[in-house]
Amino acid sequence: MTYRNTQGSNIEPGLVTRIATGLRYALTGAAPNDWFGPMQPMAPALNMQQAEEAGVAGRQFDYRTGYNVSIRPRSEEAVGFDQLRALADNFDLLRLVIETRKDQLCALPWSIRVRQDGSHGDARCRKAETFFSMPDREHTWDEWLRMLLEDLFVLDAPTVYVRRTNGGSLYALEPIDGATIKRIIDATGRTPQEGAAYQQVLKGVPVVDYSREELIYKPRNLRTHKVYGYSPVEQVINTVNIALRRQISTLNYFTEGTVPDALAGVPSDWSVQQIREFQDYWDMLLTDDMASRRKLKFVPGEIARNFHEVKQPPLKDMFDEWLARVVCYCFAIDATPFVAQVNRSVAETNREQSLAEGLAPMQQWVKSLIDRLLAQCLDEPDLEFVWQEGDIVSPQVRQQVLSGYVGAKIMHPDEARSQIGLPPLTDAQWAKMYPQDAKKDLRL
Repeated sequence: MTYRNTQGSNIEPGLVTRIATGLRYALTGAAPNDWFGPMQPMAPALNMQQAEEAGVAGRQFDYRTGYNVSIRPRSEEAVGFDQLRALADNFDLLRLVIETRKDQLCALPWSIRVRQDGSHGDARCRKAETFFSMPDREHTWDEWLRMLLEDLFVLDAPTVYVRRTNGGSLYALEPIDGATIKRIIDATGRTPQEGAAYQQVLKGVPVVDYSREELIYKPRNLRTHKVYGYSPVEQVINTVNIALRRQISTLNYFTEGTVPDALAGVPSDWSVQQIREFQDYWDMLLTDDMASRRKLKFVPGEIARNFHEVKQPPLKDMFDEWLARVVCYCFAIDATPFVAQVNRSVAETNREQSLAEGLAPMQQWVKSLIDRLLAQCLDEPDLEFVWQEGDIVSPQVRQQVLSGYVGAKIMHPDEARSQIGLPPLTDAQWAKMYPQDAKKDLRL
């Protein structure tokens, strides 16, 4: 039943019901059956069919109306791409951590194999490995990967442009500055399956649209309520801001002067003008020449007696170590070089743990990207990118692990040899290293 007011507009039935229930309770004292219950929800504005047609059903998040009309990438975020890059480039410790993580990933060996049987001898595998040795036909694998990792760590917007020949075959996979790419969303808040999916903005103007097949946009840390990724640099943005100001303060200690913050009394009969003139004179002495700050200076006696130091700025303390630990933890990098010396064995354990735990997620991201490129761009969905075991752990630890696997008959000796880059044992080596019975037993 629908009610109308004196102007003829509809009144929500639920409102009338609540008013009637409240009046009945006030007059009779009879409580309603659903005493302060949840009541019935408001009827939705659209039914399911209308919601599906309007793109409301399954909408990822409540984006701003007209989201695609905005031009600047990441315009909805408080921190822009330029700010993230400025933070990463100006804080020395953060830049060292980023470069170290890139060095570690690029140093790991890799190969491409058939997904079903794990074989590496397929001609297609060798062809794919040759292509990825210089994916954009300009930079080597290490250089190409470092460019993508830079945008991954700083912006979480690594982007690859799929350049094809006039005949439609793959020519190169070229990295693009992720800060110039604006995501386009459909009615559900997701990347459109067909048509324009991304726009490249240059000089503040959208210049070209890309489809999902033309541009590979691969952020790692996406969230349901955001369009763009959440990079490690953005995750520690407050820590980096504090550390930058700490770094500038230390720099000023050496550039602006080492005279500590202090209060100095002047003769009581000095006027304000005399104090101002002497302050200007003193500042001139300290800023005129760096060497003059280290020389003896003569001042009136009352000033020398009435000197009170406010604070002595510490050049390094526990707070600096805390900042280093937060940044290193964000990237899963061992913080030992930046903190007080610890036990050597503990330091080695922390280093190996950070390598194993920190590299694994990044290795998985790189594998996911290359597998997608193999399937989508090289038309080889049955091939996969694999990391070969590198020097993540010390040779002694690896020897103990492989020996334990072989001794427990979990791994064949030839498999263990392949892990360290050695060929399978020959018959002569088998005869010399293993008795005949042991050889048979190992090959069961």
